[in-house]
Amino acid sequence: MKVLLVDDDVYVVSGLINTISWERLGIDEIITAQDGEEAWEKFQHDQPDLLITDVYMPRMNGLELIKSIRKVNAELPVIILSGYGEFNDAKEAIHLNVSQYILKPSVFTEIETVLEAVINEMKVAEKKEQYFHGLQSQLEQSIPILREQFLFDMITAGMRQQDIGDSRIRFLHLTSDVFDGGLVMSLMIFKDGNMKTELERDWQLYKFAAYNIAQEIVAKMGNGYALRYMEDRLPIFLYGSKEATRQRARQISEALIGSIGTYLELDANVGIGRWYEQFTAYPVSHKESRDMLAMVEYEGYRHVFDAEETKEFFPEKWPSYPIELIRQLSEALLRTDRDSVAEKWERIELMLFKENGASLKYTKTLCISMISSIVLNTIAEEAAAFDVNHLAPFLQRIESAPTGLSLMNQIRTILDELLELLEQKYSSVKQRSYVQYVKKYVAENYDGNVSFSQLAYDLQLTRNYLSSIFKRETGDNFTDYLTRYRIERAKELMKTQRYMIYEIAEMVGYSDPAYFSRVFKHAVGISPTDYAIGKK
Repeated sequence: MKVLLVDDDVYVVSGLINTISWERLGIDEIITAQDGEEAWEKFQHDQPDLLITDVYMPRMNGLELIKSIRKVNAELPVIILSGYGEFNDAKEAIHLNVSQYILKPSVFTEIETVLEAVINEMKVAEKKEQYFHGLQSQLEQSIPILREQFLFDMITAGMRQQDIGDSRIRFLHLTSDVFDGGLVMSLMIFKDGNMKTELERDWQLYKFAAYNIAQEIVAKMGNGYALRYMEDRLPIFLYGSKEATRQRARQISEALIGSIGTYLELDANVGIGRWYEQFTAYPVSHKESRDMLAMVEYEGYRHVFDAEETKEFFPEKWPSYPIELIRQLSEALLRTDRDSVAEKWERIELMLFKENGASLKYTKTLCISMISSIVLNTIAEEAAAFDVNHLAPFLQRIESAPTGLSLMNQIRTILDELLELLEQKYSSVKQRSYVQYVKKYVAENYDGNVSFSQLAYDLQLTRNYLSSIFKRETGDNFTDYLTRYRIERAKELMKTQRYMIYEIAEMVGYSDPAYFSRVFKHAVGISPTDYAIGKK
């Protein structure tokens, strides 16, 4: 610590230097001056931590010196040495934030006591400053985490207008256009089934790597944030004008799927929610993006589903209880008339969800009543096909549906399962014909774009139902069956030794040779090149 000692009386200066225990007080350098002008020059050059000055001195007095210093340093501790006759003049120092006044003559022990008190105050002030500086530093470092939590809450739980004050927005380094329109997309990566993601620790590392990839891509595209995982789904919030944001969402989706496939050798899907102008609707977009992920799972991997491009809608009102339609639906179930069941349910669905007004909770209550009636009526007519224990899981799934769209999907699934229970008894031959149709279609079209949704549509079945009977008959889900079929055809083509690997990839339905190689190696255990060499 440095002290600047200013007095035109050399004896006073000498006495202070020689009698006070400066080292004990923590002073390791004493700078002296004999008037205010000299002291001002040394202050600017040496930047002392403490000033001790007389008042009356030639050229520039002590008060003028303090005034000059206060213009550049308002906090420097100052001790004034004032004679008895000068004390009234020294009162002006009150306005200059002077720490202590020492009246001449004083014994040096008294001066040292005052010095020690001032220095202790300086140390306390320094510790406080260090403490608050540390807090400020920690706060600055935590802003990205706080901002992520804020945005995460906004797209999941939702926020009110009073939750987003200007000061909070500035503190989180956000801009107002974040709240002027946006959408949420969700990324889902899939374990590839081999050893590298078998351990939970390794799987979490891959998820973290995918998160870093998402952060880099979103930062490059701008106007967006990759947030934190919800289970294995990574939400990404984008904001801006509708068309620009939707276009950016598409570009980010393709970049994510490509980069994760290239660098992590993992498959991924992306669901995109609708764009909403009001920030209070962002949770709806988030839920839609998760619903899109659920829909795309039937198509396999490396797909993007956009809610803006679907014809789905969200339910909002209950008009009346459709007693007659429910009776007709029960009869159609007993006949295992899938077309009639679909037609009756479509009419009920329009009545339940088309108009605005009723809450989701109220609609759930009516759906529980409806399904209970259908199941109990059907059991009464066909007890051999049903067990009353089927009812409880159905009702639990209805109650747990988080949105109107998911509630509709649950009801459709329940109706499919009811049909399946009856068809297991009456329609096993018909089911096998569906599976044979799918197998035949794969055999004839494996080299192109094979859509499971289209197959279900062609057969006038739901994807849930077709997926269920296909797995029951073959032991495989559709994606695994299609992949295995394509790989077997590829192996046959390799045996001919007439084609390059990229040609074979295209011939069996893979437009990306790198992706084909990865799928082949996962299925066979070696790369296509190694397999082809082994067959020469």
